[in-house]
Amino acid sequence: MIHDISGDNDHSQTRFRLQSEKAYALSRVIDAHQVNLRAISAAVENLLKYTGFEKRARQNCFDYRLERNDVYLPDLPAAFDGYTILHLSDLHADGLVDEGDGIMRIVETLPCDLAVLTGDFSFDGAGDHYELSLDALAPIVRTISAHDGIFGILGNHDLLEMLPALERMGVQMLLNDAARLRRGTAEIVLAGVDDPHYYKCHDLQKALYMVDSDQFVILLSHSPEIALEAASCGVDFYLCGHTHGGQICLPGGIPVFANTSCLRSYLSGSWNCGAMQGYTSRGTGFSLAAARLFCPPEITLHTLHSGSMPCEIYATTEEKSRRWFNITGHAVYA
Repeated sequence: MIHDISGDNDHSQTRFRLQSEKAYALSRVIDAHQVNLRAISAAVENLLKYTGFEKRARQNCFDYRLERNDVYLPDLPAAFDGYTILHLSDLHADGLVDEGDGIMRIVETLPCDLAVLTGDFSFDGAGDHYELSLDALAPIVRTISAHDGIFGILGNHDLLEMLPALERMGVQMLLNDAARLRRGTAEIVLAGVDDPHYYKCHDLQKALYMVDSDQFVILLSHSPEIALEAASCGVDFYLCGHTHGGQICLPGGIPVFANTSCLRSYLSGSWNCGAMQGYTSRGTGFSLAAARLFCPPEITLHTLHSGSMPCEIYATTEEKSRRWFNITGHAVYA
């Protein structure tokens, strides 16, 4: 089903208004936030150039890592035990100088039950040229093989006008909406909200309208910023991106800059917020500067397990949480 974005509902009106205000501010160079980001980007590029890390940092942008994340969820219906979710985030597709070849080589080997794209399809803030990001995204989407389909949400780089084209290429967009996933008589809910970071057009109550109190819920949100609200609404598993894991990090994967307001523990990888479990992707693409240090791009395959984590696996997970990435981006254990 293709979303009708020409309607006069409150959400569409608000989104279009904010997009217009953002475009106007950028055209007049009066958006302080964007000016700051550009200044940071220029500073990072100059620093890498004068320290000799520019070439390595650029190469790291295309050193994709397949992260396999086993998630143990006590309330997951047994019929979904072993359920796999391919997670791509922050593709910024029109910025990929390899045209996504590295991503596609990995993705085409990963058949899964479900694929989710957690926003930021565009590199350059969309603007009037969002078609470029859609053209670059299409071949990546075609390589995905997901039994229950491909679902996506919008990020802060994306425009509402992109929805029809995304859905025509096979991505079912969840715009403060939800879908039911079934295995036999068992059912879980996949919900998705609009960007909570820049546009703040997310509406959890609307997205979760169909959810019964005892149903298992997976939430797609571009940013981890609404984790506490989601946990209070009964979400079980929260998938997001936006942070890029910092993109430019110190040894140990410590972000130099994180463009989000959330707990530091939510910036990358697995985390918990009360009883809710979450995962923040380091991002598959890059933005601002074509550079990554101590923070390689990722393609994530989540495997859901019904029940509590076995003790021996918990110990292994704790060990992995102590890893850091060396200058080439490879994992090292402290």
